[in-house]
Amino acid sequence: MMEGGGQILRMALSYSALLGVPTRVHNIRQGRSRPGLRPQHLKTAEAVALMCKGEATGLRIGSSEITLLPGPISGGNFEVDIGTAGSITLLLQCLTPLTAFAGAPTSLVVHGGTNVRWSPPMPIMENVTWAALESMGFQGSLSVKREGFYPKGGGLVSADFKSVESLAPLIAKGQRVSAEQGVSICGKLPGHVAERQMGAAKARLRAAGMDAHIDVRVKLGRESPLSPGSVICLWVSESPGIFIGSSSMGERGKPAEQVGEEAVDAFLYEVRSGAAVDRFTGDNLILWCSLAEGESDFTVSQLTKHTETAVELAQIFTGATIRVDSMENGARIRIKGTGLRNPYID
Repeated sequence: MMEGGGQILRMALSYSALLGVPTRVHNIRQGRSRPGLRPQHLKTAEAVALMCKGEATGLRIGSSEITLLPGPISGGNFEVDIGTAGSITLLLQCLTPLTAFAGAPTSLVVHGGTNVRWSPPMPIMENVTWAALESMGFQGSLSVKREGFYPKGGGLVSADFKSVESLAPLIAKGQRVSAEQGVSICGKLPGHVAERQMGAAKARLRAAGMDAHIDVRVKLGRESPLSPGSVICLWVSESPGIFIGSSSMGERGKPAEQVGEEAVDAFLYEVRSGAAVDRFTGDNLILWCSLAEGESDFTVSQLTKHTETAVELAQIFTGATIRVDSMENGARIRIKGTGLRNPYID
């Protein structure tokens, strides 16, 4: 097995619940400075077990092995408190597939980090990853009630999902980018931080012959986060078949202008590659495509280790036929899905 750590755990748990396959995950995060389950992984495993009425063992901090004996995914209302700034988007990556194949609509309330390093910020999940999934038939909506930045977190997100009978394949080969959009957010900081991020991003985009509508959101009052922080996100909009986004997080000592420029540089890299899916979104689509009906076909700007791991796991759990062809700029991925059907929908 290749790279992944928490990724392997999340995907294995999702597949186990969806396919009704008892699963054992061992050597969890082996070789890391703090191996075994960390709090965010533990909360994810507990949530999966709850949502699929499964029996799980090894659910404790530091555990190197867990098992899941899954039961039915009936839907309903659930609340998960990850604690501190554990990533809400990574938790949702694991739970969202279960909601699609549940026996009834699902509502989630999640506490944790909304914009955290090494995970997609909430605007990217909503406007890039979920946009791709919606083209496959996925139905979900989310609302950020309060942002959560490192280290205290405290973010609050609510999400609602409808079940699907099955998933259509993803077809995303890339076309001309027609519009760009974005959002610049700050909380517990002066409002000019978000304004400066936005201004620097727009200037850099104009220098590249592009432009974007970037909303500025300054979180105050009840929406104010527990810890100060900022983020800027950019994504392609109004361009069917293109699912590209980028982001940059504010840090102590990093000028707001640099934050905005970094997001644009990452965005330009993705757009200029000619790919339909950015390199960080690609691995999050593999599981869904492996379960869809028909053949998914999409290009990514870069074949990351996380994407290679996702492909390997998909083949282990589903037996899906997957072909990955290297290209001058990235790779083309074709997945003949297994056509999973929701057993609770007649």
